[in-house]
Amino acid sequence: MTRSRPWLLALAALAIAAIVLFPVYWMLLTALLPSELTRSRAPVLLPRLSEVSFDAFAAVLARKPVLTWLGNSIAVTLGATVVSLTIATLAGYSLSRFRSRAQQSAGFALLLSKMLPASLIVIPFFIGFSTFGLINHRLGLVLANAAVGVPFATWLMKGFFDGIPREIELAAMLDGCNGAQAVWYVVLPLARPGLAACATYLAIVTWSDFVFARTLVSDPDLWMLTVGMQSFLGEYLVDWPSLMAVGTLSLAPVFVLFLLLEPFLVSGMTQGALAN
Repeated sequence: MTRSRPWLLALAALAIAAIVLFPVYWMLLTALLPSELTRSRAPVLLPRLSEVSFDAFAAVLARKPVLTWLGNSIAVTLGATVVSLTIATLAGYSLSRFRSRAQQSAGFALLLSKMLPASLIVIPFFIGFSTFGLINHRLGLVLANAAVGVPFATWLMKGFFDGIPREIELAAMLDGCNGAQAVWYVVLPLARPGLAACATYLAIVTWSDFVFARTLVSDPDLWMLTVGMQSFLGEYLVDWPSLMAVGTLSLAPVFVLFLLLEPFLVSGMTQGALAN
């Protein structure tokens, strides 16, 4: 049993991965195969290479400004992630290191604000952004998504900062650092797994946003990819190959994000610092 346990765990992991990734695989098949094969009563799961075609991707790029939508999504996601991560890091550090009643009340208010659905706060955002001229503007989407992402990200960062002993900062201050330098040179490097996890969460939330992107922007040239995908849904018909082709393209930046942040999603950095 001891020798077979790694193989059983590997098989279980492969089975779970297959179940989780099957919708992605089917989306890719729908984009690459003719509709009569994917919509038949006995769909093809392992197609022949002769049946695979990239015509749907070419048609999508020719018919719709998909690359423009993709660029808008990337710009809004990067902006909202940077703004949210900066605010959440400062707020999370403050909640972790200082225990006054005012800060605890502010943290509790942030937690409650996360319970508000986006559909409830989109109207106040629309009224406020109309006043300041931020309708049909990427900055409006950045601020709206940052406001939604900050509450949970703050508590996420607080949890990571709680795991970093205060004594490490005090030791840095004894070596000549001031408070800001101790945070920048000591605490933040140790909190890199938390920063990576928080950035991943914020990026995914913004990338998949539809409510704000559909309500606050009406210009097709400023649409995000999630809104642009809706244009493939007709009143009576759905262009499934084109829709799945755009969906496949929308996954590429997410995979790149995980590849870039995966080295930082490693636990145990604090323990290594203490051991040294």
